[in-house]
Order: sequence, then structure tokens, then C-alpha cells
Amino acid sequence: MQTQNVQVQEKVHSQMVKAGNKAYFFDVKKASNGSNYLTIAESYKNKNGEKVINRLLLFKDHLPEFAGALDEVKKYLQ
Repeated sequence: MQTQNVQVQEKVHSQMVKAGNKAYFFDVKKASNGSNYLTIAESYKNKNGEKVINRLLLFKDHLPEFAGALDEVKKYLQ
């Protein structure tokens, strides 16, 4: 019998936010090279009652541009 090698990333920090019928998960994990990265996941049930999960991976070298864009668009959401 052959076993699979599955690498599990170490969670550094995790936070959940519930908003309406959705849940958002912010997880900072440690990559195999030792660098931290962020996963943002949204979870909800569609009109058929099936669970839907969408994920976004964000590496720390992209964070300044991502955070800057969020700050910019935030003024249009108020």
C-alpha cells in the first residue's frame, strides 16, 4: 500500500468574520520556504443549499499593493 505525502501548512494566525449569510476566514500560514502568506476564504450556501467556498492567496510581498487598493476603494463603500 502506497501512502501520499501531504504537507500541512502551519497556521500562524486565524480569524473568522460573520457577515450576513457569509463567513470570511483570514488565515496566516507558513509556507514550506518559511515565509508567511494569507488565505482569505468566503463560505456560504448557494440557493440549492450547497456549501460554496472561494479562496484567495496573498503573499506578503503583494500586501502593500493589496492594502493600498483596499484603502482606496473603501471610500466608495461608505
